[in-house]
Amino acid sequence: MTIQQILLAFEPEKKNILPVVKAVNEELGWISEEAVQKIARYFDESESHIFSVASFYDEINTEKPAELVVEVCDSANCQTKNAEKLIKDVQSFLKIKEGDSSNQKFLLKRMSCLGRCLEGPVVRINGVIYTKVTSSRIVELIQNHLGY
Repeated sequence: MTIQQILLAFEPEKKNILPVVKAVNEELGWISEEAVQKIARYFDESESHIFSVASFYDEINTEKPAELVVEVCDSANCQTKNAEKLIKDVQSFLKIKEGDSSNQKFLLKRMSCLGRCLEGPVVRINGVIYTKVTSSRIVELIQNHLGY
């Protein structure tokens, strides 16, 4: 589905800006500069307003996502279950630094709680949620996502 098709599915009312931004993000994987421009024109809003709506939410990507995105929950409960070690394991295995988006292939970042505290530590890889992740399992999951 194109940006234009998504826009046409919604009335150009201000209450629909966020649903459109979410739909474009879902379809394209991120909100590009082109998407911001088209959404702004459709809703007769400034590009900065559309970008501020998009950038407010962690779940909406305002940068083109890496091929492999690994997110580790950093809530208190996951932290007590070795989430910090998982972050170090991913950094070591992929040879990247947490939060560094300059690598277009891999991105490691912390995420907010997904409400699965009894199943921690929780990891999300390219949108797929995994629970009770261990150091050895996180490497295996990454390898599976990379097709090893």
